[in-house]
Amino acid sequence: MNNTITQKLLNEKSLSYEDYIKLTEEIVAGKSEDEIYKNEKMLNYTKDNLARMNNITSTLNIDKRLYNELQQMQEKQIWVCITEPWCGDASQIVLVLYLIASCSANIEFRILLRDANEEVMNNYLTNGGKSIPKLIILNSDTLEEIDRWGPRPAVVQKIVQEQKDDTSISFGDKVRMIHSWYNENQSKDLQEEFITIVKAWKTNTNA
Repeated sequence: MNNTITQKLLNEKSLSYEDYIKLTEEIVAGKSEDEIYKNEKMLNYTKDNLARMNNITSTLNIDKRLYNELQQMQEKQIWVCITEPWCGDASQIVLVLYLIASCSANIEFRILLRDANEEVMNNYLTNGGKSIPKLIILNSDTLEEIDRWGPRPAVVQKIVQEQKDDTSISFGDKVRMIHSWYNENQSKDLQEEFITIVKAWKTNTNA
């Protein structure tokens, strides 16, 4: 059991999705005192990310198969998403995770900011790095970890890893390529992964 995500931490430091969006809007409006957003590049990333999230809100459809699986889920869970408003991948993923969680009355969705919760983030590294978003799925009663997911759908993660040391492609082109993939895929791969994940929970519960 991972003891870094406690009820006290969730009560004192986690955000609802609505609060996370409000925070992002305040950053874009220039109201944040965080040092990172005094960097024009990071502020512009966040502006782009908010626009992406707003676009996803108007276009996303949850797969009926995933919705039905979640409707049948009996276990009460807390989905804790570690993320940051400046993260490009998060802008394509966090809203989708929130909407997936919203398909079940038994799932509570909470957000922890990566940079303010280093101890938690250090327990959920990807290949030694603090890649986000990371989703930690907990039993609501015990806070025992059930599963974890992230930072990206498997297909995208493979692309990122393959391009990591490829100096023939600029960082900007890599970013544009990944966002193009997200836009074309429309979260289909992410949702397929969660269909498999939720079915596995059901199998484990019945075993």
